[in-house]
Amino acid sequence: MKRLLAVPFTLLAFYWAAAQSPYPDRIFADTAYSPFYYGVASGDPMQDRVILWTKVFTENSSITIPLQWQIATDSGFQQIANQGEVLASATHGFCVKVDAGNLQPGYHYFYRFVTADGKMSQTGKAETLPDDFVKHFKLAVVSCSSIWAGYFNAYRRIAERPDIDFVIHLGDYVYDYPDERQLNRMPKVPLKDPGNLSDWREMHTYYLLDPDLRAARQNKTWIAEWDNHDTNVNDTGRVEDAIQAFYEYLPIRMQDKNHPEKIYRNFPFGALADLTMIDMFSYRGKEEYAPGKKSVLGLAQDAWLKNQLATSTAQWHLLGNQEMMTDWLSEGAPKFIAKKRGNGRVFDPGNWNGFPEDRQRLYDFIDSNHIKNTVVLTGDIHMSFVMNMTGYPKDKTRYNRKTGEGAVGVEVTGPSISRVNMKEAGVPGFLLPAVRNFSMRLNPHHVWCQFSKHGYFTLDVTPEKCVTEFWYSTIKKVTDQEKFARGYTVRNGVSHWDKKPNKKRKHSTYP
Repeated sequence: MKRLLAVPFTLLAFYWAAAQSPYPDRIFADTAYSPFYYGVASGDPMQDRVILWTKVFTENSSITIPLQWQIATDSGFQQIANQGEVLASATHGFCVKVDAGNLQPGYHYFYRFVTADGKMSQTGKAETLPDDFVKHFKLAVVSCSSIWAGYFNAYRRIAERPDIDFVIHLGDYVYDYPDERQLNRMPKVPLKDPGNLSDWREMHTYYLLDPDLRAARQNKTWIAEWDNHDTNVNDTGRVEDAIQAFYEYLPIRMQDKNHPEKIYRNFPFGALADLTMIDMFSYRGKEEYAPGKKSVLGLAQDAWLKNQLATSTAQWHLLGNQEMMTDWLSEGAPKFIAKKRGNGRVFDPGNWNGFPEDRQRLYDFIDSNHIKNTVVLTGDIHMSFVMNMTGYPKDKTRYNRKTGEGAVGVEVTGPSISRVNMKEAGVPGFLLPAVRNFSMRLNPHHVWCQFSKHGYFTLDVTPEKCVTEFWYSTIKKVTDQEKFARGYTVRNGVSHWDKKPNKKRKHSTYP
C-alpha cells in the first residue's frame, strides 16, 4: 500500500476545524501558536552554537515572511544570548533554519521565533555540547518511526524525561509508504508515494501534525541522519528531492553545499566522548577498496572515519550507524529459513553483514591501533540487540563466548519507534521466546536480543562506563506509561559488555 497524502496542505487550516476530519487520532496542527503550526526544533549542537528550526503556515506561496529569532538563558527571554532575523519563503517550503552562535558550552537554552506582528512560536529547549570537563551525559537513541503504524508514545516519553540530554535519530525518521501489516493510524484521504520535492515536503509536514513528535523536537536537541525510507533511492523520484526535504525539515547542518549527500560528521562531547555519525546506507558497495572488494563506507568516508578514531583523544568513541554492523548469523538455521531470510550465512546481507571483509578491515584497524571504548549505536532492524563486535564469533581461539574476550568493541541496536517488528511480521507470540533462544545459540557474540517491542534505548556515558537501557511502550493506544526492560554495561578499557544485565527498576523512574 504505497501511498501518501494527496490533499494539498494549503487546506489544512480547514481540516482541523471540520467535524469529520480526514485525519486519524492525534494528528493535528498546533493552532494555539499560529502560524507556527508545526512546532520548533533544535539540532546539530556544537560547544558554541546550535541549529534552530521552525516552519510557518501560509496559504500564499508568493510572499516572504520575516521572522525574528531569539535564544536566551531563561524562559522569560530577559537574558538574550543571541538574536536576529530570518526570512521564510517558498524556496524552502517556508521552513527556516538558523545557526545560532555566541553560545556557551554545556548550557541549556530557550529559543523562540516571532512574526512581525508579534505572534510567537512555542518556546523550545536547546543544549550545547559540553566542554572538556564534562563527566556525564545521556543520549536517547531512536529510529524507524512510521506514523502509519501507531502512536508515537516513545517520543512523548523522551520529551518528558529530564535525564536525557540529546536525541540521536539513526534514520527512517519518515517513511515513504505504510506497511500493509500496520495500518493502525491511517488517514481517510488518498495516499501516494512521494515522487518529487513537493511530495516529500508534504510527507514531512504530515509527520509534524503529530504532537508527540513535535514535543520531542521542541524539548530535546537532535542529531539525525537518514536511511532508506527517508531518501527512497530504490523507488521512483529523485534522491536529490528527498535529501533537500530532509535538510529543510530536520535541524541539521549541511556539511558541504556542493555535496549535500555528505551527511557524515563528528560531534565532540569534550574529553569524555566523540560521537561520529557515519553513513553506510548512501555509500555501500559503490566503490572498491581493492579489485573486486566492495567498500561499505566509500573510500573517502572510510579514511575519514579511521582518522577520527586514530586521532581522537576522547575516552569513548561512539559511532552513530544506520544499519547493523555486527553479524546476525543464520548458519545452522533450517535451510528454508536461511534461504528466505538472507544468504545462508547471515540474515541480512544488505547491511554491514554483507561486507564481511571490509568490516574486518575496520575491526583490525581498531584492534591494531589499540583503540578502546568503541560503542556502535544502530537502528534500522526494528528489534533490540546487545552485541560484542568480533569477526570470529565461532572461533574459540579468537573469541570467548562466556567472557566476551576477543571483541574489539560493542554494539547496541535499538527497537523501532513504531515500524513492524517480528511479531507484527507474523511470528506468533508463543513462538518468539523459542526464536530468540535459537538466535542466541547461533550467535555466540550476542549478549541479548528482543524481537517484539517498540521504543528506544538510552546510553548513559561516564568516565567509568557506558550503560545502555531499553525502554518500551505500546503503539496501539495513547499512553503515558513505558517499561524498563533491561540494561547492560561496558566498562572503561574493556571491549565487551558485562555478561550480567543490570537490575530491573521501577517503571518510569529515572535517575
